[in-house]
Amino acid sequence: MRRLVITSVCAIVLAGCATPESTRNFKLELQAGNIPAATERAVKESEPDKEGQPEDLLWALEAGTLLRYNTLSERSTRMLDGAEVLMKDDDTRNVLASGGNQVAAALTNDNALPYSPNVYDTVMLNTYKALNFWQQGDYANARVEWNRTDDRQRRAAEHFESEIAKQRDEVASSENADLVGRSLSSSDAVFEKAGIDVSQWTPYAGYINPAALYLHGLYFLLNSEDKSDYERARTSLERAFALTNHAQVKADLESARNPKKLKPAVWIVFENGLAASKRELRIDLPLFLVTGAVHYTGIALPVMEDGSQAYSHIAVGRQQSQPLADMDTIIKGEFKTRFNAILVREIIRATAKTVLQKQLNDQNPWLGLAAAIAQAASTQADLRGWITLPHDFQLMQVPYPKDNVLTLTLPGTEVDIDVPLPEPKRPVVVYVRAINTAAPASIQVLASK
Repeated sequence: MRRLVITSVCAIVLAGCATPESTRNFKLELQAGNIPAATERAVKESEPDKEGQPEDLLWALEAGTLLRYNTLSERSTRMLDGAEVLMKDDDTRNVLASGGNQVAAALTNDNALPYSPNVYDTVMLNTYKALNFWQQGDYANARVEWNRTDDRQRRAAEHFESEIAKQRDEVASSENADLVGRSLSSSDAVFEKAGIDVSQWTPYAGYINPAALYLHGLYFLLNSEDKSDYERARTSLERAFALTNHAQVKADLESARNPKKLKPAVWIVFENGLAASKRELRIDLPLFLVTGAVHYTGIALPVMEDGSQAYSHIAVGRQQSQPLADMDTIIKGEFKTRFNAILVREIIRATAKTVLQKQLNDQNPWLGLAAAIAQAASTQADLRGWITLPHDFQLMQVPYPKDNVLTLTLPGTEVDIDVPLPEPKRPVVVYVRAINTAAPASIQVLASK
């Protein structure tokens, strides 16, 4: 009975670790449009040291994003710099995690492991840093970040080819390879029964983020220093147009081919809503009605839910922004590639827990019951992810206003937004970020050289 009590208490503690209170409150603050409180929470939870270096990668990404939303570009960049350092340490952290954290994860769930960044995390981190430097007029550092973004994009397909091969090897080498194989083959039917269509989680070709690719091309188009920059712009815009078929991307591509035709104008990039996130799908199977040796077994898996738009579009007069890229597609596509590895780990974990439960039950029914309680409580999905990424990106171009003031309209709002533009007239990007209708839109002006 003493062991039962101890195990049950541990199970309750573990049950509270899947979605911490700080994350729940953070989401509530975002939903209410309380961006200052959400920003303060994210900065605090990033656990900065005396020099401001964050210790928590995921919270550093959230903090960097919201500081950027608040037009605190310099602080945002410092926070994202810290996040990038943590990303570079990811491989080292995973090696260290092969000790205690890996054991804890095997006994509980993937929440015991440090957060491992997705490819889209790394691409968006460097994209945001590049945009911060651009907004500050620091074109040299912006160039560095755009080159890093481009390099990460180029390596994405190679990364996932390697990951898929690794997953096949893990299945083949598993002690329960037959069980894992049968579970994988029957998983689609389970998801279909739960109303989940995994086939819809399809990435863009090459796992490319078309928005980051387009912004890379646009930067070098508007801030070109020589012919090689126009060539960089042309290459990125060609690839972006192939993925998006967007009319403005095509027009920009023509400008990259014929730079002399480029005229002062306003490009409006609209970063809209909140991206796809994960929810838990539990498949619980109590076995006490079938056998007295095992009381419970089950698995818990993360599955994707659609993100949400803040607005359907943004308008200048009668002209409206058009979809450029869908962040949900990018997130779901990468998740689908990782999903089999998640499923395999969960099946192996559930099998090991169930075997242990039976062994303990054979020794003492009370121990078996305690193990069942612990197994049920610790069966939880890893739902962590970068919450403040957008649902989609939209794009439009309008003529430079004669009075140097751009008037933006968000559907359903009564007050227009006037944006002063620089003089003299030049190519300029107005970058708009809207999280939801409860929070005011954030607007930055990115001028060309």
